[in-house]
Amino acid sequence: MEILNVAAILVAGLMVGCELSIAAFIHPTLNKLPNEAHLPAASAIARVLGTVMPFWYNLTLLLTIAEVVLRWRQSGVLPIWFAVSALLWMMVIAYSLIALVPVNNRIKSWENATPPADWKTYRQRWDMHHRWRVVLLTMAFVFLIVGVVR
Repeated sequence: MEILNVAAILVAGLMVGCELSIAAFIHPTLNKLPNEAHLPAASAIARVLGTVMPFWYNLTLLLTIAEVVLRWRQSGVLPIWFAVSALLWMMVIAYSLIALVPVNNRIKSWENATPPADWKTYRQRWDMHHRWRVVLLTMAFVFLIVGVVR
């Protein structure tokens, strides 16, 4: 159980930290670049993270669900902190698929094509949705930590 606790917190914490750094540092920095530098950098980042993040999100969800199942079997009582965390991870994944992935796919396709005239609008939309995702991720992470330390 201790190994699962450490793995869940480590994987979730690193992911939340990565997403927070994107929202707080990487994208604000990209927004200060001239368009001819901003666009290729945004496209490259979208491609890399679009490949890695689905695995990371699913791994975090699976570890959190494992916490729910194992603790529920041990105690016979639903571990509410872990259950809420797992529910929030599921909501984040669904929100990402609905709101962020379509915009991300459009952004990453711009490397080899001429972007639309309003391409910055897509970037701003993605950033707004991403900030909401970071809020939900942080809440899920807090519930996970409280579940472990309780």
